[in-house]
Amino acid sequence: MNFYVTDTHSLFWYLINSPLLGAGASAAFDEADNGQALIYVPAIVLAELYFLNEKKHEPLNFAAQYMGLEQSAQFVLLPFDPPTMLDFDMCKTVVEMHDRMIVADARRLKAPLITRDHEIKASGLVQTVW
Repeated sequence: MNFYVTDTHSLFWYLINSPLLGAGASAAFDEADNGQALIYVPAIVLAELYFLNEKKHEPLNFAAQYMGLEQSAQFVLLPFDPPTMLDFDMCKTVVEMHDRMIVADARRLKAPLITRDHEIKASGLVQTVW
């Protein structure tokens, strides 16, 4: 079984079935939908998802989507644990705090990150899928 971590835009585009989702990202979500992978969702991704959904005039019923993610077999909701901050020093090339939190989770889990974020990709800190 494969394991992935998702960032916010990837999860949002998956949930709204957007053509903006990259082919590799779409394949990772399809793997999970077929029971062949788990996708970890960092707590900060859920918080960003809430605000992104609001900014985009709420194409998602956030409460229903949250419950769906929480009850699904293919998604694992990660808490933000303070010890994760110990990995922040290793992630300094990722400047944005929320992205650093996501990268730290992917590093800790040794899982590819589903993202198109150019700064994260350029950092080389984690394997990325897009």
